[in-house]
Amino acid sequence: MSMRKQLTVPDCHKRSVSALGYHLARREFLTGFEDGVIKWWDLETGQLSFSVFEHTGMITQFLYWSEPKLLFSASNDGTIVVWTVGATVFDRIMLNTSIFCMAINHRRHQLICGFKKQLRVFALDDKKDSGHVLDLGKSFADHRHQDIVSAVVCLDTRIYSAGYDKKLIIYNTSSYPNSKTLQVVYCNPSAHDAGITNLMVVREYESTRWLMTGSFDKSVKVWSQDGQLIMKLPYFARFISSLCFVPCVNSVWICSGVLSPSIFDPSSGEIVSESVETFQTHETGQPLHQLVCIPETNHVIGSSRQHRDVTVWKYNKMGCVTLLRSRQPVECLTYTQKEPILLFSGHSDGTILKWERQQSSYFLYSHEVFNMFDTESKGMDRYSTIKVAWSACHRKAYSAHHLIDVARSGEKESSGVTASNKTSQPPSFTRSVFVEELDLLVLAADDGNIYLWGFDDSLSSILKMMPSKTTQEQDKMRRFEVLLEQTMNRQYTTTEEENGSVNDRVSGQRPFGDRFSPTPFHRAKIRPWMKYGLKYSRWTWIKLPAIPAVATDPGMAQSRWPPIGWQLYVGPPLGDRQKSHLILIKGPMPKKIKAGNEFAYSSSDGMVYIRHFSPVASEMKLIGVLQGHEADITAILWHSLLNKWLSGSEDGSIRIWSEDGTQCEQNLVTHGAVNCLCIDRVNGCIIAGIQEIMRVYDPESFVQVQRNIGHTDSIRSIIHIPERTQYVTASWDHTLRVWNAYIKHPSRSNETRENVTY
Repeated sequence: MSMRKQLTVPDCHKRSVSALGYHLARREFLTGFEDGVIKWWDLETGQLSFSVFEHTGMITQFLYWSEPKLLFSASNDGTIVVWTVGATVFDRIMLNTSIFCMAINHRRHQLICGFKKQLRVFALDDKKDSGHVLDLGKSFADHRHQDIVSAVVCLDTRIYSAGYDKKLIIYNTSSYPNSKTLQVVYCNPSAHDAGITNLMVVREYESTRWLMTGSFDKSVKVWSQDGQLIMKLPYFARFISSLCFVPCVNSVWICSGVLSPSIFDPSSGEIVSESVETFQTHETGQPLHQLVCIPETNHVIGSSRQHRDVTVWKYNKMGCVTLLRSRQPVECLTYTQKEPILLFSGHSDGTILKWERQQSSYFLYSHEVFNMFDTESKGMDRYSTIKVAWSACHRKAYSAHHLIDVARSGEKESSGVTASNKTSQPPSFTRSVFVEELDLLVLAADDGNIYLWGFDDSLSSILKMMPSKTTQEQDKMRRFEVLLEQTMNRQYTTTEEENGSVNDRVSGQRPFGDRFSPTPFHRAKIRPWMKYGLKYSRWTWIKLPAIPAVATDPGMAQSRWPPIGWQLYVGPPLGDRQKSHLILIKGPMPKKIKAGNEFAYSSSDGMVYIRHFSPVASEMKLIGVLQGHEADITAILWHSLLNKWLSGSEDGSIRIWSEDGTQCEQNLVTHGAVNCLCIDRVNGCIIAGIQEIMRVYDPESFVQVQRNIGHTDSIRSIIHIPERTQYVTASWDHTLRVWNAYIKHPSRSNETRENVTY
């Protein structure tokens, strides 16, 4: 949901653009120039339709009258020309003084024109009974302005005018047909510190209506309908040359002499330019000087003054809602289901970012940065602190969080990260899962370790009761199991404690444990080419350290299995080409696993293996092999709604397998390498990150129903947030992007390609 550049008309004339407009019936936009030339352009293709020369002076404004489908063009040569649908002159009106602005009062059937030191009102006559479209005999003027009237707008029965004399005046019009006066309701003689250049009405959700003014004093002000100042935006780089309200995205574009317009969100009163992707790609060129919006077609036309370029943007409902930037490529992504909903992104430099949407804005997110590895490299002990930076809207604050070490008590590890590794580049997080029942963030890194982060401050008191010295490697794992079991029992005792976790999330996040490595149990190195999947409703997470992709069942987070306890297992190799694996399991583990408790993994031979799960490696019997991909398999998922396995590969295909894995039932050709997969938890759609594009496929017809573009590098992770009806993608282009989720039409079982936006 954003505005996307549709076309650019470079160097459209030898003189600068002085006015922009549109003719809705012809689906064309117009450019007026300083020499009086008017050019008509096709709105979709940008092709030149007509070039006319009916004015002898600079074009100052275009105004479209929708009922009779007439277009007004005004000039400083003192004339108004009226154009028909055929782009021919319907009327020419000589007013003998420069016209600077126009507006139509539809309630009173009047045209209001701004001149120097006066405002004139004309009765409209589309049938030309008086000889012209404007009844000059019934016109009247108001002389309260002392300089050029630069802008005029109409709202219901009121007229608002602003000028270079710094005045903002509100008039009331009379319903009496023979009345020739304007009643002044309000006059602010010093609305700005310099001349007012722009005046605009903001119709937010067609109910709340504000006024906005821009000035030579480099400021923008927001006013109520009765002229009371609501807010003043920070000073801009240069004077405000144009204001444009874009209703389809409910935002205001502000031109102030910089390369890209500033985007103002009227709902929150914040500048949200950095969170909107429209102007994130900086291109060479001149700053936009003027903007005009066509609300009926959801187009915006902008022009620059020096290079005489014209650019057209069009509303793209498949564009991202919000763009979040980070300093490093994003590798993995997860979120919390409880309010407030938090996003966690893992990055290639070993940092974790916690994102939270601000309540005041639909676009803005604040974030905290966590880096455990920097703290370790400084040799900080058990009760040291981590410095956490938080920024939102260029404001910074700092807070301290205790680093709690579970695996070791301030001592150097005998295994795991060595001294040489500490001085090298920090490991990259490759996979993240948030465990709702424990309020734990679980991350796997390419250094072969798993890291746990938690919210609850009381966890530190539990850990302090543990021995301060490391005994045996097996004792480390046992202490971890005891801690998790105590945490589970404590969190599910009362509803108040469950609600308390929300407060803990708001207060801040705390590292929970240092890291857990499979080395004490099996010292074989972990190969990064292995991909794992999961099919077991009682499992919360399955992960192999140093593995960039893992499959989880979207229904697991809603499992009602009682929280009896947790166990951590590290198994021996499953075969010659499969190395050790680490599995975190929710619930008691019987000696024999019932049928249907399965997990899937792939190896470098391009095949997927399905096995029964058991804590005993010899009991992990092979029950199926999925063979068909021609390149490395990058993702495996169990689709709980279809009861089928899904696999994505670099060979440009997504395969849907039968439940028993005996055959491939569907092969989706994606025309690009599949980097990651996700399941829509509402409608079961298959969401795929295919290079830098996100595609959504219907689970019944397997037809593409949505396509989202905007990333400039590989998409590494996708999550679905049903609470907000949104998808979130993480990419190597250093961004997270939030998209509107696909909503299946209730009356259609299958979606056709006609609904796909390319």
